[in-house]
Amino acid sequence: MKPVKVWDPAVRLTHLAMGVLVLGAFLTAEEDDTLPLHMKLGLGLLGIVLFRVVWGFVGSTHARFSDFVKGPKTVLTAMRAMVRGKPDHHLGHNPVGAVMVVTLLVLLGVVTLTGITMGLGPDWSGPLAMSKSTLHAVKEVHEGAAGALPVLIVLHVLGVILSSVLERQNLIGGMVTGFKRADDGHVEPASPGALRLTAGFLMALVLAAAAVFGLWRVLPVSEAAAAPALLSTYEREARAESPAFTGFDAARGRTLYFSEHPTKNGPTSCATCHAADARQPGKSPVGKRIDPLAPSANPDRFTDAAKATKWFDRNCTQVLGRNCTALERGDFLTYLSSL
Repeated sequence: MKPVKVWDPAVRLTHLAMGVLVLGAFLTAEEDDTLPLHMKLGLGLLGIVLFRVVWGFVGSTHARFSDFVKGPKTVLTAMRAMVRGKPDHHLGHNPVGAVMVVTLLVLLGVVTLTGITMGLGPDWSGPLAMSKSTLHAVKEVHEGAAGALPVLIVLHVLGVILSSVLERQNLIGGMVTGFKRADDGHVEPASPGALRLTAGFLMALVLAAAAVFGLWRVLPVSEAAAAPALLSTYEREARAESPAFTGFDAARGRTLYFSEHPTKNGPTSCATCHAADARQPGKSPVGKRIDPLAPSANPDRFTDAAKATKWFDRNCTQVLGRNCTALERGDFLTYLSSL
């Protein structure tokens, strides 16, 4: 038996990155304050999946789907051989392992894409403008797929261990070093040339990066961009209210934030309770601490459309004595997002 280079660095690094990002996504999935990080990890995971899929068509010999994805008959034959304890030797993924590889990639795609859909339509009013029932179904698919992921990962690891025992070689170590053992007489098929591999790598990298960057621009994944979906909603409403609408203005929003209005408790402005610097905690009239209003200091602010609507309805009535218009809400949110 002789060592043969099987897995290229791109395959090995994407394999490791997927494991790290999946673990990170699970650890940040439950708490509201880790939601922005959870979305960043999900975007990164989507980028890795997209890269690996493209690399599966343009990459090195054993990275290509054509090298290891086989038909049902071949898979069943390989399964029977494993049950007998005498599996055929495959330098790349064996046909049974290939089924798991493809299944995991598909499942990761479902998890990340449904998560992005939820991010683009918080409380059914984001850019996707889905109905409540539709987005609820998307959420169910997301959570179901995420729940199935650790089960498949465990089965994948167990399958690798079983194959290592049956084939009498360290498959886990092979994914780390890139080498597996082959018969002395084994002859490797011709590998794509260096120029072709470089071009394929750059294409996979650019496509994945473009997808991630494009989604990063519209998803509320950063503290300073906590409310773009809500602003899109207010923009549509403002255009409906006035054909002369030309866009929101942070300066008007600042004026609205600091303008005092007569109330039963005396002249009051938004800054009365929320502090002159909206990035700092405020205090209610009875002394209760209020979390910062600016999304840069409090990423949870204005990510929930229903809560945001309730907040505007209550506070506009208390300070202005009436509901705020869509223009005022948009100006106000634009100002807060600029801090």
